[in-house]
Order: sequence, then structure tokens, then C-alpha cells
Amino acid sequence: MKANETTLRGLIGGEQQLLVPLYQRPYSWEREQLATLWRDIEIQADRIEQGKDNSHFLGSVVLAPGPNNSPGNYEWLVVDGQQRLTTLMVALCALRDHQAAEDPLHRERINETHLINRFRPGDARYRLLPTQVDRQAFKDCVEGQPFGATGSLIASAYQFFRTKLVEVDDPADPHDIARIESVVLNRLNVVQIVVEGDDNAFRIFESINNTGTRLSQVDLIRNYVFMHLPTKGQFVYDTYWLPMQKKLGPKGMDQLMYLALVLDRGDEAQYNDTYRGHQELLRSVTMDKRHVEDHVEEYVKNLARRARYLQRILEPNGGSEIDARLRFLNEWKGNTAYPVIMRLLELHDGGEVSEDKVVEAQSYIESFLVRRLIGGVTTGNLNKIFMRLTSELTGEEPVANVVRASLSPARLFWSSDEQFRSDVRNRAFYWQGRTAQQKLVLRRLEKSYGGKESVELSDKKITIEHVLPQSPTAEWREQLATEGDAERIHKELVHTLGNLTLSGYNSELSNMSFAKKRDFLAHTSLVMNQEIAKHERWGKAEIHSRADELASRAIEIWPSPLDVGPVGPSRDWTLLHSALAALPAGTWTTYGDLAELIGSHAVPVGVHLSTSQVLNAHRVLTATGQVSPGFHWVDENDDRDIHEVLRAEGIKLDDADRADPSQRISARELAELLELPGAVDLGEAELAGDDGYVQLGEHEQRFFQQLGETKGPQAAGAVSRLLEWWRGRGGEVQFGRAAGASCAPIIKLGKDILPIVRFYAKTVEVPFATLKKRVPFNDLILRDELRRRLNEAPGVELPAAKLDLYPSFDIDLLANDAVWDVVVSALDWSASHVKGAQDPN
Repeated sequence: MKANETTLRGLIGGEQQLLVPLYQRPYSWEREQLATLWRDIEIQADRIEQGKDNSHFLGSVVLAPGPNNSPGNYEWLVVDGQQRLTTLMVALCALRDHQAAEDPLHRERINETHLINRFRPGDARYRLLPTQVDRQAFKDCVEGQPFGATGSLIASAYQFFRTKLVEVDDPADPHDIARIESVVLNRLNVVQIVVEGDDNAFRIFESINNTGTRLSQVDLIRNYVFMHLPTKGQFVYDTYWLPMQKKLGPKGMDQLMYLALVLDRGDEAQYNDTYRGHQELLRSVTMDKRHVEDHVEEYVKNLARRARYLQRILEPNGGSEIDARLRFLNEWKGNTAYPVIMRLLELHDGGEVSEDKVVEAQSYIESFLVRRLIGGVTTGNLNKIFMRLTSELTGEEPVANVVRASLSPARLFWSSDEQFRSDVRNRAFYWQGRTAQQKLVLRRLEKSYGGKESVELSDKKITIEHVLPQSPTAEWREQLATEGDAERIHKELVHTLGNLTLSGYNSELSNMSFAKKRDFLAHTSLVMNQEIAKHERWGKAEIHSRADELASRAIEIWPSPLDVGPVGPSRDWTLLHSALAALPAGTWTTYGDLAELIGSHAVPVGVHLSTSQVLNAHRVLTATGQVSPGFHWVDENDDRDIHEVLRAEGIKLDDADRADPSQRISARELAELLELPGAVDLGEAELAGDDGYVQLGEHEQRFFQQLGETKGPQAAGAVSRLLEWWRGRGGEVQFGRAAGASCAPIIKLGKDILPIVRFYAKTVEVPFATLKKRVPFNDLILRDELRRRLNEAPGVELPAAKLDLYPSFDIDLLANDAVWDVVVSALDWSASHVKGAQDPN
């Protein structure tokens, strides 16, 4: 055996080939593993920017000589490490394509230096060759060819990296992507183990993968601290360490160590290297060898002092205004702001800052978070912003002024009052942030009305209510039509703040007419609902009027930034760019879906895409699935036929060049791909027991009435027969209360409810996005098997690209006995697998 530390550049350098044997499992990394790697890559990129010469240990790669290995023909079998190795090669492909959009030379540079052996024939051309299952997808990735329809997770990994590169690419920083490339090639260290044969290789493999319980960073810091306290160790432990450990618990201690590092090092602190950071700090205080124990005791004493601040942040039970704002921050889950808050509490504790000034600084932080949320600004850079701000709070200048000035530059998108009013009126607030954050905003607005009756707004039964419902009835559509195109108006308004309120009657209100909703809203204790109930109707004019009124209240609650010069971009297009980058292979979306997602109109979306180089912009089509008549490539020299490009990418076009509707990604699915909480709530709401589905005859009757009116008696009869069969085998059926009536044959697994399919008035939906969170369908292979089984039905073609989303097919098809039999068989198969998960024996 030979072992040496190397990098990806060292592993793949020269004319050689790393071959993944056929007996290895297919590529299996999903979003969780990819996200962990990406965080490590970002940390290292930050260190390059700071001039730090660090690296990150990624693991080991075990290689054995391949069957054709010889001098001049270097072939190695990858016995262990193929997942991380394949991932890094896919990341290189994504880096190549991202940079080639600006300069085509990057394609040849990265290909010939890292991905291919230019003068080798056939499969020997590729420096890495995965197993047969993933081989074609990987080849397509290296060759820059469309993936088309593929079951390999390599396509998903490539899409993940393209999405992340779009998010981090800062136009103001010409070197940011180059730093990412440098990290992938040079700063992710691996131990390369070369063995003589398979038997020895597998012994090594078993040895390096034989894991026990690993020490946490706090364990390592504690051990390092008390190693320096041979005589004072027990005293320091009893006096300082044990009390703070009891106060904070393991998670709190972990947080404390990182925050203490931020307070001392600012934005140089790295969470994954907390132990190393404390090691360096301790080395600096132990340089005086005569008083080592005194210095280390003081070090731990300071940690204990800061532990008190963190405990106050985590459990702000006092009656002061500082504590009230800390409670808001905790509910907001504003952990990224904790270093700034700790510094403020530290300065206040030392008598350097008054309570009023701390509260004023807190108000600016809160406003910064709220205004950015309502403006749809992504949160990816908040950690860096607050870390840098922490180091600026020295106490030499008024802290409130420092906080406000530091957060005010236009590039940070803390919106002005004018922009804030526009965001409140037009942005799809329901897609932004987490549900708890949305409720906090509405709670603060309700409090501004000064209602006399106290309402416990933190009660979980209080939910967000769409006054204009998400699925409007004919009566609602008729009312909207008096103001223009009903469908367009609904999409533009339904998720905006002006149409949202708080209610404890969400399931009762559902899609009922405004006249009936008024009665409920008028008799609630919430003043904002009583104000809504004063209106005779609820349409565009009323929603805009309420939005303007809420904006005025919000401006009073959350102060504006300083006017620091030229206004920044009127719109942050990051969310749109991220949504398009996340489009799975073989799918398309519409201008209207994107507009609904970001809270815009379809026209400015189209203008932006036609004038900007945006990944996957050509896959944005009209509502009918056709290429826009005015479409043109941004690059004037690009003469490709758009329809041929779409077909090559796996999008099916009919004779009229209309894209297959089953491959369309809706606004809801785009939100799901981006993990926006509004989308998650939509998927989970229908599984929320009494709040979502109920076994009441009136809801069953309403479903079949809608189904019969929409699709006729044959479709209704087929669904009725299927539900009867399901109940006959002991299954349960639940009916939805939402505007678009629905029902689902469900399977129970412990506390979880699994709807294998959902029936609506027009479609049969397969809720893979919900199933992927439930055992046993959290296994991608099982979800794909369910998809394949359903696709055996004539006319049903669920795309593999939607295995994490909500594909559907026309409910009319169930009237065909062949389709009905396939769906019944798929339900039966699913039930047996769930039963197997309940009782493995």
C-alpha cells in the first residue's frame, strides 16, 4: 500500500483514467450531500479571498491497478471514494459551462486540462469513467450535451452546481468563480491510497470506514483547554465550564464557541474550523510560559461571560424592550445576526452603550431583515454581512449609527421607503421566507392597529389566510373579470401582502365567497380582519388599497436605511435566476409562472430574459407551451434553431411545436425546487389532518360535484369505483377543504400520512414532493419504480425530472379500464411497500 495526500488536480492530472468498477453502486449523492460539500467549497473560497493558505480534508480515495494498467497506459480502479470523485468532476463541468457563457475558451481549457484525454480513443477519452448506470449521463456532462431523459443523479448534481454558481456569481467581483474553481482543484485534500490488488484494497476500505462516535468541536476545544490547566483544571471546570455547559447544553455550547470566534475574528471565523480557530487563540494567550494557567483561566472566564449573553439571546424572558426584540429575532430564526447582538450586549454590559441605543440598533437589524424578506432578496450572504458588521462595533462610534450605516449600501438591498411600498404592493410575499417569519410580519402589523382585545397571535392555530383564495371558484373569477383578465389578476395578487391576513378559521374560510368571509372576519378579534370586513367586495382595487395602507404602517414599524447615494437596482433578479438554474433537465416553465414566483408581471420578466444572459432562459415558453414570437438568443452570433435545442434537451414538442404540458414546471414547483416554505406548506397543508383533509360527506359530495361538472360522469364513476375498491381493502380516503376540491386514498405509517395519488377535478397528481419526506418513498429508487409502474398506463407519461415534484395526468384517462387497472396495481404495490416498512420481518 502507498498513501499520500493530494488534490483533485493531482488525482486526475496527466493522461490516465480512473475507472469505477461495475460492481460499485451507482452515483447516489443527493442534495443533502451536495449542499455539505458546497458549504465547504464556499468556506475555502472565502479564505482565498482573505489571503489564507488553508485547505479542507475531504476524505480518502482507494485505487487499485486496472486490468489494462501498464507503463504508458495508466488505468486505475476506484475501490473507494467514487461518490466524491464523481461529484467533483461534475462540479468542474458546471464551472466550465458557467464560465464558457462569458468566454468560450474556458471550455477547451477545463476539458483538456482536467476532464478528457484528448488523443485517446473511445471511452479512454474520459479521465473518469463511472459505472454503466451513470456512464452515459457523465459522458453527456463532459461533452456538454443535453442530458435528455435520464435516471442518473449526475444530471441533478450538475444542475445543483449550476444553480449555486448562479447564486454566488457577483458581477462586482470578477474573481469569485475563479476562486471556486481553485478550491475544487487545489484545496480539497484527499488521501490517495494505492494498493496492489482487490483483496488488499477491500481490507483497507473496511479499515478506513470503520467509524465510531466522533468528538465534537466543543469536545476538542475543552480537551485542549484543560490540557493547559494541570493544577487549576478542577477549579476552572467547576467555576466556569460546568455552569455554562449546564446553561447552554451541547447545541448552545457549539453556538457559543463559534460566536466567540466571530467576536474575536470577525468574518475570518469559519464554523467548520471552530476548533482550529480556538486553538490559534489559545496559542496566542499561552505564549507567556510563566503564566499559562492564569491566561487560560481568563480565556475560559471570558467564554463564561459571553455564555450569559447567548443565554439571554436564546431565552429572552425579561420585560425590557431589548428582550422583546430578542424574542422577535428568535422567532424569526435570525441566527446570522447573533454575533452583532452579542457584541451589543457586551458593550451594554460594559457600560459603553445605553439600553436605548441597543434597542435602536436592534430596530435597524430587524428592519433590514424584514424589508429584504418582503423584497424577495435571498438570504445567502447574511452571515458575511453580520460578521463584518460585528467587527465594526468597537464602541468608539454610536452603535446605532454604525449598524444603520453599515447595512445601508444599495448592494445590500435594504429597501428605501419608496421601494418598500412597491414591494408590499407587488411582491409574492407568500413565497418569501418561512411561514413563521410571514406570521411575525402580520402579527407586528396587527399590533400597530392597537386593538383593545388581546389575541394570542403566536398560537399555532392562527394561520395565514388568503382572502382572495388560491384556487378561486367561478364566483370569485366572475368578480375578478370585472377588472380585467381574471386569471392574470389572480396570479398577480393572490400571494401579495395586501391579500394576506391571520385567521384561526383557515379551513372553514377556504374558498368561500367574500360575502361569507366577511361575516367571519367581522367577528374575529383581529382589527386587520375587521378592516377587511368593511369592504363590500374584494378585488384588485381593494387589495392594492390595503397593501398601501399596510405599507404605511410597516414604514412606521421598520425604519428606512440611510440615503447613501445612488439607488441600487430596482429589482433583485436573483430569485428568478436561481429558479431557472434549478430547472431539471427535460422541463420548461412559462413567463407567467416566473412572474407569479417573484411577484412581477410577465412582461418585465420577458424583457429581462431577452436582454440578459440567463441560464435556461430559452426554456421559458408561453402559456400554451410555445416559443415566444419575439424570442431571440442574447448572443447575436447564435444561430441555433430553438425548437431543435429544446428537443435535444428532452422537451417533447408536438406538430405545432407546443411543449408537452407534463414537462412544465409550475410556480409552485419552482418554489419547491428552491425550497421556498410557501411551496412546502402547500404540499403539507393537505396532509394536516383536521386542518387539511376531513372525512365528511359534504366534502366528498363537493369533490364529485366538481369532478362531474368538469369531466363528466365517466371520470366521476371511475374515481368512485377506485375509492370503493380502496376502502374495500381497508384503506382510508380523505377529502380536501381547499377551493379546488380533491381527495386522496391514503396510507398511514405511524404519524405520517402518505397520499400515493391525489384526485382533482381535472387531474390525477402524484405528490412525489410529499412522498420523498416519508418512509419508504424517501428512497429515490422506490419513487422511480412507482413512476415507472404508473407510466405503464396508456397515455400516462410522468417525467423522471419530476421525481421530487408534483407530476400529473388527465383524470379522464381513468375511464379507460387499462389505465384504471394500472393505477390500482400501483396503489396495491405502494401499500405493500409501506407495510414492509412498518414490519420489516
